[in-house]
Amino acid sequence: MKAEIKERIEQVRRGEVPEGYRRTKDIGIAPYDWAIGQMSDVLHNEQRPVPKPTEAYWRIRIRSHAKGAFHELVKNPDEVNMEELYAVKSNDLIVNITFAWEHAVALAKKADEGLLVSHRFPTYVFNNGNCPEFYKAVITQGFFKNMLGYISPGGAGRNRVMSKPAFLKLPCYIPPTKEQERIAEILTHCDKVIELKKQLIEEKCRQKKWLMQKIFNNKERVERLEAFAEVLMGQSPGSNTYNSNQEGLPLIQGNADINGRLPEPRQYTTAPTKTCNQEDLLLSVRAPVGHVSKSTMKACIGRGMCAIRPKKHTEYIYQFLLFFEEKWIRVSQGSTFDAICGDDIRKLEVPLYSNNIIWRIEQLLSYSDQEIDLLEQELAQWHAKKKSLMQLLLTGLVRVKI
Repeated sequence: MKAEIKERIEQVRRGEVPEGYRRTKDIGIAPYDWAIGQMSDVLHNEQRPVPKPTEAYWRIRIRSHAKGAFHELVKNPDEVNMEELYAVKSNDLIVNITFAWEHAVALAKKADEGLLVSHRFPTYVFNNGNCPEFYKAVITQGFFKNMLGYISPGGAGRNRVMSKPAFLKLPCYIPPTKEQERIAEILTHCDKVIELKKQLIEEKCRQKKWLMQKIFNNKERVERLEAFAEVLMGQSPGSNTYNSNQEGLPLIQGNADINGRLPEPRQYTTAPTKTCNQEDLLLSVRAPVGHVSKSTMKACIGRGMCAIRPKKHTEYIYQFLLFFEEKWIRVSQGSTFDAICGDDIRKLEVPLYSNNIIWRIEQLLSYSDQEIDLLEQELAQWHAKKKSLMQLLLTGLVRVKI
């Protein structure tokens, strides 16, 4: 990175405005040669009314937090209390005026073309000379969400409806067209790489799932888990032993996340009742049940956790529990919440092979996990890279070559 760019960034971090730049109250820092205008200078409202279909049709919904659009099938049009809907075209900017304050805004894709929206999802078309993909990045920024909140008066939830006239009066920077297009090109490249990484991860996960089905659906020889592993059901200590100043053992009493990672301990106990050791397998026994992870520490396990301590083949059992995760719900019980009992865990039938084959299975599935983990790290790096680029390019702190 060039020295002058680094200096600009440091100045902004210190709360200063670099030479050649200006700060605007609602939309932040940008170069002097970027025009300041209103959203009405960039786009305009365009409605394409169509009669309400008499048969099932697809409509567009907008996710909050600027996470894009999704499609919803309306099976019975008679349940829709309006006689006129509006058609969507690619590159329309769509705002959910009921939840605009929650950042429910998205740019329509080609796959959205021809689908329908109600009057609560106004569509905006970009004026000539303005790049939709550039403003797709702009609308995801925090300052834009804040402005949507300002123009959505009311109490909370559905009472906060965005003012459409006020939306067109929101301030915005308007870079030269060529600069908009170049910035959009860079960010679109990031999006394509991120999407390819996601697809590769999904494919690797499908391959691993196929392997696990071939390996663990073998019923020729099985043995109960209790035959070669100790099963310890968690028991929370008394509340008078809890503390948050890291004295005693960390207390684990939450579910692992979808990637099998344990939550960070928030409490500690000086009087542990049931403990796990490093490398024990931890199984979530309360809803949602079945998440499994490897313990990285000695800790106290609460009622929501179970520690499994294999006498051998730890990696093989871990991989089998990952495979079995989705099936725990079938044996879980409870009226208030689902839970797995200790006997069901102990009696779980595990398919067995010779020691040599088990070792090979462990190597194969562990390698698959490492490959997926590396890809997920690369994906996280690309997300971070795109976020940094957006902060630099959308403020003009880094200027693109035209």
